[in-house]
Amino acid sequence: MQSASIRKWLLALTLLAVTLWTIVYFYDQSAQKAEKATRIILEPQGYFSYHKPAISASKTNKLSAADAAAAQKNLRQKVEEWLTLHHRSADSLLAASHVLDDTNYLKEAATNFSNDPRVELTVLTRNAFPDDRRKWLDLFKASSPSNSLANYLSAQTYFQNGQSEAAVKDLVAATGKPDFENYLLESQLDTEELGLFCGESPLKSVETAQASSATDSGLTTLKQLASQMTDLQKQELNVGDNNSAENLAQMGMILGDQLNSGANGNYLINQLAGMAVESMMLAPLDANTSYDFLDGETPAQRLHENKQQEFKLNQLIKNFEAIKPALTDAEQVSLQERVKIYGEVAAMQWVLQQRGNP
Repeated sequence: MQSASIRKWLLALTLLAVTLWTIVYFYDQSAQKAEKATRIILEPQGYFSYHKPAISASKTNKLSAADAAAAQKNLRQKVEEWLTLHHRSADSLLAASHVLDDTNYLKEAATNFSNDPRVELTVLTRNAFPDDRRKWLDLFKASSPSNSLANYLSAQTYFQNGQSEAAVKDLVAATGKPDFENYLLESQLDTEELGLFCGESPLKSVETAQASSATDSGLTTLKQLASQMTDLQKQELNVGDNNSAENLAQMGMILGDQLNSGANGNYLINQLAGMAVESMMLAPLDANTSYDFLDGETPAQRLHENKQQEFKLNQLIKNFEAIKPALTDAEQVSLQERVKIYGEVAAMQWVLQQRGNP
């Protein structure tokens, strides 16, 4: 077992730096709070994005085994044609892996493009080489030195292996990095383009790309990390180390906000994940104590705000779901284009404006 005193020393050493960074960070973000309909206590689940398209029983029955095999063979031939046109680049191989759900293309990309951050992240999120996970984590860190996501994924693995001091070091490193990049949009666009090349409809290509992007986003791992951070936070509180627990809470709030803002915040599933992380990190703290990293608010006050935002967002989702079945394929494609530009919440609001509230 690692020494608890070492962990406390590491947390104390970084407390001042993290506090100063957090003050600046949250001051810059505070102006955007009024525009975010995102502070809710929910598990990341997504609403109209990231659902793998279902094949109806009637369509399945119409295809004989021979027809299905021929269709799959034709699809693979088109994918191979695409790969040739793109010189079997890293991006094209990842798209092929998504469209065909074939890990052989991912392994080819890993062999030929081991220094490509998108390849490294896909290998990690899909756990393609579990025995070499630390190798791929270190490669991702090296190729993306300003990307905090690399350190967050590394911290989760360290926690999982019982190396809490190493995990804390990675959390501190992540807190000081300016970027949080999961390449979600790039991956989605490549997969959509390949789907269209293979003859898929615009809507089907979008749905296929969304299903793949959800797997590659890393949200499952980040949710595990937040749970591990909360466990450590509770341990520190149990031994009376409130400063270390507060320090962990600050780092957890920054993680939640990185998921919740910028390009990542365009996707509802990321927003929900960020809010879930925030709630997890606030729960162990004294509900009625004011904290500087909460702009002087108490956890109870912040969670009350969350509940209010939850009600508003749930009402928006309810109204949208009532209208969604009536949308044409063209409207659904237009909706998804708006998601990329404006975000899912704004896209849902646009639908309601066009169709009227149910």
